[in-house]
Amino acid sequence: MVRYWRWELTRWLQLVLVVVVCFALGGRAFPAFNTPNSVDTEGNTCPLADRSGLSCPVLCVLDIDDCPDAIAPRECAANEQLCDDGECHRSCDGVTNPCLCGQSTTKYNACAAYGKTVSVKNYDPGIKEQQIELACAKQWGLVADNATLDDGGSSSDLEVGAWGANATAAAIWGSCPEAQDARLTFTEDFCVAFYAIVGAEVLIYLLWHMYKSWRESAVVGSRQLCSPEPLQQQQQQQQVVALTAKGAEIAGDRKDEVHSGASSSAETLAATDAVGNDRRLTTALLPGGMLLMRGFDSSVVGAGLYWLTLTTTCGWMALLFVVVLDFYGKVRGGVAYGLLASSSTSMAVFIFVWHMAALWMIVVLLCQPRLRNYFRIESPLAQARVVQVEARRDAAVETEGVENRLTAWVGRMSARLERRLLLDIAVETCAVERVVAEGCGQWTVLEYHSTRYVLSELTGCFGSHVINLGTTSAQLLSSSGGLSRQQVLERQALIGENLVQVAVPSFGMGMVYELRGFLYLYQLMCMWVWFYFNYYKMACVQLGVILASAVVKVVIRQQSERRIKRLAERRRSCRVLRDSEWTQADTSALVPGDVVAAEDDMELMFDGCVLGGEAVVDESALTGEATPVRKLPLPGGDSTFDIRTGAGRVHTVLAGTRIQQSTDGAGSGQATHILVLRTRTQTDKGRLVQRMAFPGRTGAVFAGQQRVAMAFLLAYGGVGFALSVWLMGHDTTSWCYGVFVVSEVCSPLLPAALVAGQSVAAARLRRQRLFSVDLPRILLAAKVRVFCFDKTGTLTREGLDFFAAQPVLCDQAPAFGSATDVAPPGPVRLGLATCHAVTEADGRLIGNPVDIEQFRAAGWRLADDADTLLSPQGDETAYVERRFAFEHARQSMAVAVRDGDGRVHVFVKGSFERIGRMATADSVPGDYAAVAAAWARQGCYVLALAHRVLDAAEAARVAHMTREQLEAGSALAALVLFRNSLRDDTSTSIAELRRGGTRTVMVTGDAALTGVYVARQCGMVPPHSRVILGAVEQQQPADKPQLVWRDAATDEPVADLDALLAAEDTAASCIAGSPPPVELAVTEPAFQQLRASGALDGNLLLRIRVFGRMTPQSKADCIRLHMARAVTAMVGDASNDMAAIRAAHVGLALSAADASIVAPFSSAHRSVGACVTLLREGRAALATSLAAYKFLINYATTMSMLELVQFYFSVIVPQAVWISIDSFIAVGLCIAVTQAQTARTLASSRPTARLIGAHTLASVWGQTLVNISFLYGIMGLLFRQSWFRCHEFDSRDIDTVRWWLLGDNYEAEIISLVCLFQFVNGAAVYNFGYRFRRSWYTNYLLVVLYCGFMAAISVLVLADPNRFGCLFRINCGNTDVLRDLGYSAGSIHIDDYNSPIGHNVLPHRFRWTLWALCVTNVIVCLAYEKLVVLGPIGRWVRRWWLLHHGRTKLQLIL
Repeated sequence: MVRYWRWELTRWLQLVLVVVVCFALGGRAFPAFNTPNSVDTEGNTCPLADRSGLSCPVLCVLDIDDCPDAIAPRECAANEQLCDDGECHRSCDGVTNPCLCGQSTTKYNACAAYGKTVSVKNYDPGIKEQQIELACAKQWGLVADNATLDDGGSSSDLEVGAWGANATAAAIWGSCPEAQDARLTFTEDFCVAFYAIVGAEVLIYLLWHMYKSWRESAVVGSRQLCSPEPLQQQQQQQQVVALTAKGAEIAGDRKDEVHSGASSSAETLAATDAVGNDRRLTTALLPGGMLLMRGFDSSVVGAGLYWLTLTTTCGWMALLFVVVLDFYGKVRGGVAYGLLASSSTSMAVFIFVWHMAALWMIVVLLCQPRLRNYFRIESPLAQARVVQVEARRDAAVETEGVENRLTAWVGRMSARLERRLLLDIAVETCAVERVVAEGCGQWTVLEYHSTRYVLSELTGCFGSHVINLGTTSAQLLSSSGGLSRQQVLERQALIGENLVQVAVPSFGMGMVYELRGFLYLYQLMCMWVWFYFNYYKMACVQLGVILASAVVKVVIRQQSERRIKRLAERRRSCRVLRDSEWTQADTSALVPGDVVAAEDDMELMFDGCVLGGEAVVDESALTGEATPVRKLPLPGGDSTFDIRTGAGRVHTVLAGTRIQQSTDGAGSGQATHILVLRTRTQTDKGRLVQRMAFPGRTGAVFAGQQRVAMAFLLAYGGVGFALSVWLMGHDTTSWCYGVFVVSEVCSPLLPAALVAGQSVAAARLRRQRLFSVDLPRILLAAKVRVFCFDKTGTLTREGLDFFAAQPVLCDQAPAFGSATDVAPPGPVRLGLATCHAVTEADGRLIGNPVDIEQFRAAGWRLADDADTLLSPQGDETAYVERRFAFEHARQSMAVAVRDGDGRVHVFVKGSFERIGRMATADSVPGDYAAVAAAWARQGCYVLALAHRVLDAAEAARVAHMTREQLEAGSALAALVLFRNSLRDDTSTSIAELRRGGTRTVMVTGDAALTGVYVARQCGMVPPHSRVILGAVEQQQPADKPQLVWRDAATDEPVADLDALLAAEDTAASCIAGSPPPVELAVTEPAFQQLRASGALDGNLLLRIRVFGRMTPQSKADCIRLHMARAVTAMVGDASNDMAAIRAAHVGLALSAADASIVAPFSSAHRSVGACVTLLREGRAALATSLAAYKFLINYATTMSMLELVQFYFSVIVPQAVWISIDSFIAVGLCIAVTQAQTARTLASSRPTARLIGAHTLASVWGQTLVNISFLYGIMGLLFRQSWFRCHEFDSRDIDTVRWWLLGDNYEAEIISLVCLFQFVNGAAVYNFGYRFRRSWYTNYLLVVLYCGFMAAISVLVLADPNRFGCLFRINCGNTDVLRDLGYSAGSIHIDDYNSPIGHNVLPHRFRWTLWALCVTNVIVCLAYEKLVVLGPIGRWVRRWWLLHHGRTKLQLIL
């Protein structure tokens, strides 16, 4: 007994050391460290087992009459004849004598075949042939029943000898010597053809490369580096593009109109400059934000070589297909290896072809973007037929908090590899077209991302163009006569068709584009091995899953692209003024300078300005504002107009908006005319669609971690590959087993698992009317730490209610009068009635909501003419002479109004800060700022109104005065107060975000003090916190503006802000999350000054709660500063917040307008609760994706453990088990894991995105160690069973290529059952809800699948032999053996077992022991995850780590 335990301990120590010494040892390994059936449980030598069901060899005799009676040939029928095989046939043609054994002739005749089998006692595989011959001789009566091999085995008159070519015995055994495998000499015709094809192709490619290099040696320098944006006039120093000889005159006449976007001569190298020096524009030196253009000319030879390359690519796949078919005997007459002679040769050829095909495909995929142009000749741009446009991709976004030294290093190495292989360059080939315009000349153009680039004959370079019609009203009005046909043709050639063309590939091409990635190549090459290795059933399943996922991706992408195409290519007919005549034209033919007649319900496909008449425009599609806006005609004079900055916005109409009503301001019935200013991608909507149609690269939330994880898995798979090759015998078969291990460790489903949760989350968001156009950002939303809000229309309701007006009294010194909720009489009421842009359509007031509320408060009404206003009694009349729209840069609007007495009043309305600065000093009360601030503290939207009366001389020339002249000398008249209320769910949503560990910040265009009031109302600023407001103040006109910090409540200055923050804030309060005693707010000038000084680079930025008076650009700048510190989200109402929304990591537009499509997320419900919903779903999606990732990693480690253990014992689990694991369990449970329900509330932390972080590694490898321990322990228990020892599987006489024959044994059965429990339990382990998902039992799909799988596996373990178990070849056996064991086998019909004992039925007691151990394994894994990783032990470890190693993450004040 001691001897046995010593042997047992030594054997298991050797098994543990296999991983360590596998590379140092050699030799056979079946198994590596013990001989099967050597000793029993007591350490005694195992007796040899009996073997039944053995077939007898043919007996060959000199005289056919010498055949024993049992195998004597029968008497043939009249129509039959006795043939050489000892049987009767109608014809002996084609019948071979089995005694020939490969010889041409023989003197021996074959006896009839023996139709029964024999049994051998004490079967020894080493002498199995002799034992079988002796048993057959006994059966036929040739020897005595007690004869043995030791006595020669013969006691009859018939002497039986061994087969030999020169045998002389009367009878010999027809056991032919084992024939040598037919060998491939590699000189066969098809091999020579292969060598010739490959060699010729290599030679052709070398010759082409030499020829191409020679042809291109003089033209490399003609490459062009340019900006994708048109350069402005001052940037290119009045550079004019000369187009053709005739076109040059046209361009010279209109050189102020056409500005080229071509690069300057310094950026384009002439061909002569590039020869003999290093001044080459190469892809590696391409700067970000620039385009590199390279011209190519076609070549007939190159085109042929390109198609040869494609044919060769298909040829490698076809060659693999032929080798696989030859394995199954489908090439030559149903004979396996009919083409490649033998199994070993076939496998060697397959491995060679597999590696060559993989290498070829990798090279083709790496070169694919440039492959077609490699087979063209590079030429000067002016002579090119196609142009290759290259642009450096933007860097992928990496989530804050997931990068460490390892991921940073891997990221740098990955980026360096991408740069070396030019994978960071986007390449697109554009066809060059010759555009001929009648009477205007010819242009050479190309289209890149729906922008036209025109070749300049002066510079030889391509450039985009913009048509500049002027920057003043007078210049624009001069174009009111429209264009001539010649001008239209010229501009159409320069700019192109007024469409953002979106090409949607067919489904077939979409599949081609989808499948040409490296991931699919990896999957394809794994599938080839599976197909070759007779695992075609599972290969078909996996291939079906891969193709199905690809089809889903293509369908979803095409649906999205078709929606974009419908949005981008809208067109309609309109009336256009050309050659002084009104004609019908398609909107796609419009160019800048065209004059269009506006029509009701007309959607605009261009940006323009109103020349005459008026229009009521619905801008909700772009801005999200539901209220239509009145657009007025351009005024005369030199007033500035700039569509980019918003100057003249009241006269501007934009692409994507819709004209609800068009009228003439004078009431003459003349149609409204619009001048086209911008088309195509020069419009805001065009750029919006362009971004959607040609999106940049978006990084995954854990891109860096994914690279490291994949590197580790590949390394782990490499170790598994090496172990497989060593354990399975160092041959070609072991290579296939090694590929199996790699394909299981690096599962093809793993990349999909990392983003699986986002698809489910997107569907849930859609059900809640929250839409996403950028699914990867759903996972990014899970890491949001700072959430920025617009105020008006976001935190508060959309509309503003008129609250009060407080006039300024000027008896002696200016002072404020009493505030009243009705408009005060006199100039203030007149100003409220006229200083707006309100009009009326169909009985509905149209205009800015604030203007409408102000007009209603005045009590006046509009006459038929929108510029004429009547008092409530009709006794007073006012007429608007001039109207200047609100401009963000000025923060004000102005009107000039003539009253009934003929006096002209000028009213200026705007922010109280702006009006306070521009009003005359003697009209501003001393407490002006304090009173305005007090109203702002009460949550009022504070505007100020200034007023002046023009004298007679000024009134006479009011139409010619500039805005500055009109506004000069205006006196402060009143404060105009509005107030809006919070949305119903704002306070609760802000509170939930705070509880969810998210800092909330307000970034508003309203006054800072108003923002502070609203922030207190909604809970963004705690009730008892002190707010310090930072503003830029100027004590004296000559003084330099300074940043001053004041208490927002008392207006007392704060001398030292840093000291105040240090004194009143404590680290404990920040860590505990208690409300900070001090909050900060800043105005836009203060923000700009802090930003310029670098003060916001520190922690001060994250102490500011309210940013007031922010312009759209300032909002975007503020968001970018926050993004540098933490993952930042921005939510707004999709108007002036769009720049910030697009800039943020996560942008949410509370609008269903078309413009919101550019935002990653948009909500049809204008509710702050959408922010909470987005974060909840994002966190659940990230947690779910990580759970699916961990499940597949656990699957990979368990599978690799299974394969290495089975390879050690030279067994393979049954094929049905493989199929169940790889299809139903892996795929089904991975999908089920993603169905976990979202938590109802936000947790106080965010889910980890660290794929290789301590939390993830502890979870994955902890489960792996538990599973390994149980598997090894149960295998050890098996080896202690007396019924098992001496019945171990011995694979010495089995061909390991036929792996499906290696599962009919106890070892494979135990490995299968234990690992089945572990595979299924892995899904339950990672289904725990924890903080971001609901309880595990709410995932109904997973619960059903888990219970079903567990029940089925339990039946396999515990049940007696049955049809279900026999399907998996578990607890089953041959029918006769099962009957001998006492089991009913009437309905069981299976192939015979490949096992000496003919079954693998486990004893009842051991079945229950095995089941109990597997259930214990399940419970231990669940307890480890629940109590250690997610439970109190894990939380204690985290607290201990933070206590001893400090916090590494940025700490935010919530």
